[in-house]
Amino acid sequence: MNELREAVKEKYAGFITKKTGCGCGSATGGCCGDAGKAAANPVTGGLYGSQEVSGLPEDMLGTSLGCGNPTALAELYAGERVLDLGSGAGLDVLLSARRVGVGGKAYGLDMTDEMLEQARKNQQAAGVENAEFLKGHIEEIPLPADAVDVIISNCVINLSGDKDQVLREAFRVLRPGGRLAVSDIVVTKELPERIRKSLTAWAGCIAGALSEAEYRGKLTKAGFRDIEVQVTRVYDINEAAALGLNLTAEEKTVLPGALVSAFIRARKPRKLLQSAESVLRQAQVGDGAGIMSLLQNSGLTTCGVEARINDFWVMTGTTSPDILGVIGLTVNGRQGVLRSLAVAPEWRGRGVAAALVKNALTEAKKRDLREIYLLTDTAADYLKPFGFEMIERSELPAGLLNSSLQEACSVCRMCLKKMVQ
Repeated sequence: MNELREAVKEKYAGFITKKTGCGCGSATGGCCGDAGKAAANPVTGGLYGSQEVSGLPEDMLGTSLGCGNPTALAELYAGERVLDLGSGAGLDVLLSARRVGVGGKAYGLDMTDEMLEQARKNQQAAGVENAEFLKGHIEEIPLPADAVDVIISNCVINLSGDKDQVLREAFRVLRPGGRLAVSDIVVTKELPERIRKSLTAWAGCIAGALSEAEYRGKLTKAGFRDIEVQVTRVYDINEAAALGLNLTAEEKTVLPGALVSAFIRARKPRKLLQSAESVLRQAQVGDGAGIMSLLQNSGLTTCGVEARINDFWVMTGTTSPDILGVIGLTVNGRQGVLRSLAVAPEWRGRGVAAALVKNALTEAKKRDLREIYLLTDTAADYLKPFGFEMIERSELPAGLLNSSLQEACSVCRMCLKKMVQ
């Protein structure tokens, strides 16, 4: 594995320092010298929109060597911690840091000094403070257990000579309920032995690629559940040169459709919070500072919290006064506004949010409310299973929009409604 590591490290160090080679793309570098040329590459081209990379260094897109855009396909929420395995020059890390906000953080892990140096320069140029780049191997992640909410990776896991260890490490550092969301090259047909043994092809993301069945098997063995594999691009045989392959005439008849980019999702099973570990109660005046801190760290507004402390419910630990989670329910007549659902990072994925939402719905019934409304940028998908439906902003009751709903979130884009049964 050391020989493979050195081959990969040499290739990617050479790319970032001399702009030669294209990682998973052309061995000549003719496709990826800058952002405009990157768009022409059959592997790296067309993965990121201009608005998505707005505000980042102009040449940063040209240093992206991936085969997908995991930040576009992964669900990232305010306040979450994200780890990018094989972060390269840092594009996906900086995009993730933007999405999780000031209360969240994005880590990048890479083994190549030249890549780490460039990534930190890009971070400084972009003015992104909630990101950190770590040196290390993806088989030995330098983070403690249960440290992050999401792991992303862009065409890097296939470069490892010990993918089982990579996935075991990913499982270890994910919090219970955490998500794996990676882009990678997947093979749909058996590759010729000559290509499988080629270090050049391996460093180009080809020789080490797994089949879908192999990927699923290794994820399951590592402990992951809810595994999904979604093909995002099929490579034409004419693109073989850009993929680092010099095929024989016989191989050209066998390999069409053999290589695809795929998005792989999986989840670490939750460890649900036991009733004996927590207390769910109405907030008290003394909870104000803890609630404010949790909301701020989650990227949520604190407007009106102290004045409406009795509108909030908190979950605390039985052995600690620390607030594990919070939710608010403000009542206007027979209408309610749900707001400020947040869970401390170390307790996410353990059913805290679900318990808070169920409690708020129970309170709504007790108070004989007809409907509950919510404005959000991050929680729509989570709340839909509880019966909340998307509505147009114009459908919001004027009284709510001008009072508690406006106070809770005046700029959020998505509007939700639930009829209280």
